[in-house]
Amino acid sequence: MKFNLLFFVRLLLRHIALLLLVPVILASLVFYLTQDQPKVFNSKARVYTGIASGSTIELDNTKLDFRATNTAYDNLLNLIKARTTIETVGLKLFAQHMSLDSVNTKIISKEKYDALMEIVPDEVKKLAVKGNIGKTFENFQKLKGSNHTNFIYELINLKHPDYSIEKIIGRISVRRILSSDFVDIEFESEDPAICQNTLLILAEVFVKLNAEIKVNQSDAVVKYFQGQLNTSTKQLRFAEDELLDFNRTHNIINYYEQTKHIASEKEHFELEYQKVHIKHYGAKAVLKTLESKIESHEKKRLSSEEIMALRNEMADINFEISMKSLGVETDSTTRIQNAKDVIDLEKRAEDLKNKLTQQVNELYSTDYDEKTLASTDILTDWLENTILFESTKAQLKVMDLKRLEFEKLYQVFSPLGATMKRLERKIDIAEREYLSLLHSLGLAKLRQQNVELKSNLKLIEVPFFPINPKPSKRMILVIVAGMAGFILVTFTVLILEFLDGNLNTSARAEDKIDLKVSSIFPVINEKSKKIDFDYLTNKAVNAISRNIILNQFKKEKGEMPVVNMFFSTQDEEGKTFICKHLITKLCELDYKTLHVTYDFFDLELKGPCYQKLQYEVSDYLYKISKVEEFDETGVIKDFSYYDFIILELPSIIKNPFPVKLAATMDYTFLITRANRAWGEADKNALTLFNEATTGPEPSIILNGVKVLEMETVVGDIPKKRSIIRRWIKQVVQFRFFTKKSVA
Repeated sequence: MKFNLLFFVRLLLRHIALLLLVPVILASLVFYLTQDQPKVFNSKARVYTGIASGSTIELDNTKLDFRATNTAYDNLLNLIKARTTIETVGLKLFAQHMSLDSVNTKIISKEKYDALMEIVPDEVKKLAVKGNIGKTFENFQKLKGSNHTNFIYELINLKHPDYSIEKIIGRISVRRILSSDFVDIEFESEDPAICQNTLLILAEVFVKLNAEIKVNQSDAVVKYFQGQLNTSTKQLRFAEDELLDFNRTHNIINYYEQTKHIASEKEHFELEYQKVHIKHYGAKAVLKTLESKIESHEKKRLSSEEIMALRNEMADINFEISMKSLGVETDSTTRIQNAKDVIDLEKRAEDLKNKLTQQVNELYSTDYDEKTLASTDILTDWLENTILFESTKAQLKVMDLKRLEFEKLYQVFSPLGATMKRLERKIDIAEREYLSLLHSLGLAKLRQQNVELKSNLKLIEVPFFPINPKPSKRMILVIVAGMAGFILVTFTVLILEFLDGNLNTSARAEDKIDLKVSSIFPVINEKSKKIDFDYLTNKAVNAISRNIILNQFKKEKGEMPVVNMFFSTQDEEGKTFICKHLITKLCELDYKTLHVTYDFFDLELKGPCYQKLQYEVSDYLYKISKVEEFDETGVIKDFSYYDFIILELPSIIKNPFPVKLAATMDYTFLITRANRAWGEADKNALTLFNEATTGPEPSIILNGVKVLEMETVVGDIPKKRSIIRRWIKQVVQFRFFTKKSVA
């Protein structure tokens, strides 16, 4: 039998009563159990989030991050259904109900209020402040947190339909509307007032909680950067004060300008020093030359006390002039005063020069000869070079002192530069850190303002007071129960069919027994009037007899009769029943048949074509080697008279069988029922039978197959079918164009 659509339809039709009864029972049971189902009211709140397209302070950040947006919505939806949120909602709803002086149908129905008052203990009622929901909520919250065994803790955490966390979460539905900024929150309850107020409290709680979470996060960042900025400010000020103290200690106004000025002055000073040095030694060489030309008595005159006093005084004046003019003072007042002193000193030096000239002229005013005239020129040169010599001598003395001052300045300013660099680098690092933290603080404050702007959720649709209850799902539940019953039965039938270990079909019999099936015989149900069982029985018997008759032609004429042995492994396999129909058919065909059987059952066949030979089942069967040995009384005179001998053996598991005779059989048939499993005992018995006999391999006659299996032999089973049924059969077999004739 093929597992096609027709097979499944017929399989289900065989269990049609169960397929109809179980769904009806389940549907009726659900209908009965849901007859007192309470009405359920539904309300909805719509919240505008602004997460996806809301305004932002960050003007340069206009790119929409879908991943961040989806994460933000997931966080919001999870926050709405978070345990902390729902616990607060349940406790506030309970506080709202307990703070009522009397029933208010806009907050709770009378039935719910009365039921609540019955279960609330007096100690909890005393904590309720009538008309003050906030104070009542605080009192209940303290009681809940006191221990884990108080009434309020159990009310919130167990299974109260209105206040428990589990029940509230189970009745909340949260969803984002497509890809918009709106979120719908739905809630259902048996009490319309509780339905509306629960949503109102939930919206208030989660909006506030969302704002606190977002603002707290941004506040923590701002506080962190403010603390870091304060620390950085102190470090920067300390570094600047350290540099200021350093400058004060070393009288530094501008280190780099001062060092640049000192270097410039030093370079100018060295140039002047070289010039003065050259003039000084030049004047000294000229004086030495001139004095070599002057006579000794003239040298004595030039060395008089008056002239030497004037020279010394002039040297002192030039020294002071040099001291005043070559000073490196940075104080402007000092420089101005020095300039004034230099002018006075130069006037005095000019007076001394004139006096010295006058003294020299008076010494030689009486000399008019050529020699005296020449001496006068030499003395004039000597006087000029003496003045120059004394002047440069004073300048060199002052310049040597100034050179020492320059060296001391260099020794002071050289190490100050390294220290100054280190202090400035320290200030630079502190300043950069300060500016970086200041920038981060600005960004954090901007982010804080942006978060506060985005965390301001708005309730666009306020939860309404539901008037009409939701449509009942009772009929849907009934239909689902009926369908579930039908599917369950169908699934069970199919599973049992596929897991069925019985032989059932010829293909399965050949697979399990490992023998060929020669014929099948249907199970006959005389109560069914639609199927022509006589026709099926006749066809089945014809198939068995045809095999036996065809086997006759394979033997030679002198080897008649053809001996056919029928055996089974178990009792009640239908051997006698099949033998009766087979012998009847052979007699109808005028074949003379000898029926050798152990069964006393009378086939009620009369005439010369049939002869019955009954034997007794005993251990003697092991010794029989010929069919003739079954006739112990000699009733049959000539066995060759018969065309066929039908030898029927008892079950080989429980009874002995003629091993020697089995080896001489022409054909052997194993009869087995289709509605049983082929067990290990059957396998072992058949294996022993095959090993004990050397005759032909048995073939199977499968008895009691289902009527539908007969279609493999006779085609369509003759049956009374309506036009609709015939059409349905063609449809399920996909035979849309099948005809009954060629035309």
